[in-house]
Amino acid sequence: MTISSPYFALTLASAAVIGVTSGEAAAAPPQPPKGAPEYQAPPRPDDGANMASTVEKLENGFDPDRPFLIWAIGSSFTNSLGNGNELIGMIRQRFPNAPRIEYKKMAGCSTSYHFLRGWAQHLVVPDQPDVVLMYNYGRTEDLEQVIAMLRRQTTADIIVPTLHWCKPHMAVWPKPDVRNSHQDPVGLREMCRKHGVEFVESRRELTEYMLAHKLVPNDLLRDSVHQNRYAAKMINMNIARHFHRAARTNYQPAQRARRLAVAASDQISLDRAQWRAVDGTPALKAGIPRSTVTVRFTGTRLDLIGRRDPAGGSAEVLIDGHPAEQAAAFYVDYVKPDRSNALKPPMPPRDRCPHAVGLGRDIVPQAWTIAMLDDAGNFELTGSVTGPDGRGNSAKPFAGNSGQITIEPGLWRAANTNRKGDRFTFTVRRCVTERVEFKGRRGKFRLSLAQSLANGPHTVTLVTTGDGAATVEAFEVFEPPLRQ
Repeated sequence: MTISSPYFALTLASAAVIGVTSGEAAAAPPQPPKGAPEYQAPPRPDDGANMASTVEKLENGFDPDRPFLIWAIGSSFTNSLGNGNELIGMIRQRFPNAPRIEYKKMAGCSTSYHFLRGWAQHLVVPDQPDVVLMYNYGRTEDLEQVIAMLRRQTTADIIVPTLHWCKPHMAVWPKPDVRNSHQDPVGLREMCRKHGVEFVESRRELTEYMLAHKLVPNDLLRDSVHQNRYAAKMINMNIARHFHRAARTNYQPAQRARRLAVAASDQISLDRAQWRAVDGTPALKAGIPRSTVTVRFTGTRLDLIGRRDPAGGSAEVLIDGHPAEQAAAFYVDYVKPDRSNALKPPMPPRDRCPHAVGLGRDIVPQAWTIAMLDDAGNFELTGSVTGPDGRGNSAKPFAGNSGQITIEPGLWRAANTNRKGDRFTFTVRRCVTERVEFKGRRGKFRLSLAQSLANGPHTVTLVTTGDGAATVEAFEVFEPPLRQ
């Protein structure tokens, strides 16, 4: 999946979501500055203490197979780390048998922690990644809001590094822990400890290397603030060392994600007379109409591990006793500026739009459009089903007439530069599966039955239709560490 637009003002590459699995374009490897020795960043015993799920997945893979997903969001600092291949290569050196690793990123010019809330909500959460990386800048309290959102809605491990040295930091060189114009390292460290986030002391580690080899910040910069290629390699090395089995971890993977075998779990109930064992597998099969299997769990997401067969049938899905299409489980996709919107290069950044919208009550899945009515920030919200849903101003809190959509003015980027006729679109989707198809090419499959449920107790029931056999092996439960 790739999202690109002229409304993101990056010098090196337009802000994009990039899927990467193999070699980057060939280029001469960057060299250490001033003849310094190659930088080294081997893992230490405590590295990876908050990465237990990551390590388990990289060591054991997935059944059935799927990619291991890393989502990176941030500013041009994030973009300057590259397209992910360098980091992926470093991870593979430590985990040579890891599954395919996919790296996605969204990076925008001068996009601080504050504005990452929107990208985390609209891009990261729907993808349910394994790792979220934020190499960025801003206020600690703004980053904490992003982390709390991710902790409520995903089971991903989170990595937050401190930044490299920039020219505006020279007043505090070479003291890596002193607050600078981009970050408060001490505050970040404590906040990451509070939330069980893997904190990368990259600034400290770079400083040690620089002092040992008589380097100064300018030796690792390509302009006044952005890291050069060798510095990017060093930062990726500092991040990669945390993809490591720590001597002692701060949580157990099963606290966040666990598999329930349909034939053995006491959280699963079924009519044994209707379900029979499948030879040589842990799966159970039923072909009689109205055969049911119900799983009781606590969490926000449930995946089915099943088996397809050319003679397979189907099953309807019930969530908390009601048809899945009635479940209160929604997400909002990326708020996309229209290509015809007015431009104002090179600054402010061109992603001037609501970085996030909120969901209220009585949600109806549909496409939405925000249309600017003038140059003073006034707009109208219209739904493809609901129709015109009210007018507001980008500088004021907004709630649509139907109560479905809310917009915080603080998350509307550079709203004063919007012009009459500018448009922004997004779609609200119900993230459930209403019907499971077991007919198909023979083999095992994974299917998300529901995600974005309230983080609490739920039941999900499959009801066979009798048009062929339904073969169920297991369910996977995902329980984020924070409640709503």
